[in-house]
Amino acid sequence: MDLGIKDRLALVTGASRGIGRGIALGLAREGARVLLVARSRDGLEAVRNEMESPGRHHVLAVDLTAEGGVREVAKAADKLGDLDIMVHNLGGSAGRYPVFATAEEWQRVWMFNVGIGHELNRLLTPAMIERRWGRIVHLSTLSTTTYQGNAAYVSAKCALDSYVKSVSRELSKHGVIVTAVSPGAIAIEGRYFAKLEKEGGAPLEEYYDQHLPIRRFGKVEDIAGVVAFLCSEQAYYMAGAVVAVDGGWL
Repeated sequence: MDLGIKDRLALVTGASRGIGRGIALGLAREGARVLLVARSRDGLEAVRNEMESPGRHHVLAVDLTAEGGVREVAKAADKLGDLDIMVHNLGGSAGRYPVFATAEEWQRVWMFNVGIGHELNRLLTPAMIERRWGRIVHLSTLSTTTYQGNAAYVSAKCALDSYVKSVSRELSKHGVIVTAVSPGAIAIEGRYFAKLEKEGGAPLEEYYDQHLPIRRFGKVEDIAGVVAFLCSEQAYYMAGAVVAVDGGWL
């Protein structure tokens, strides 16, 4: 299937490793020009060098949580031409806080998972609206339905899902399609599920029995393929969709 994104400019945050890396590589395979953003220049360069014709792609090492970081990304994107696609892949607990952490600490988690993405949208979508074409994909989580995990993080991701649906009402009428993907248990090197998969044995079989009848963890490529589709011409009628990619997690 031709996704219709050849030569379109795509921005991917958190692109130096894990799911972000997979998304950036997937969009490049579809012919998009990719601006890869993360804190590690070495990591970004390594990803770019994996791409065919790496000279077509660009890297920007910046901390999006730092003051001025978001605006630096917006300026870099503007210099490269018309930005058509943005995939916002930042997320996490921003430090593990107890349930009764301060409001300031909860706000830090919200900013990491929702606020930075909103600021990027605020700065970069007006040009998409003018051209009446754009694709914005946010990375959510399975935890918005299981409610398992750090309370500040889960609350922020639930807010993100609502944000996607609400903002989509405003932007879809201009041809800018906003969606989200909710990954389930993904085996990423060095993370818990990859370790569990590698160790195998009874704990792995018990997890499969309780949660994953499909009997395997997800791969980064499982997420990247869905994200690439949501960035495509064919995703026009999926405005506001929050797509679960979780192997039928129970």
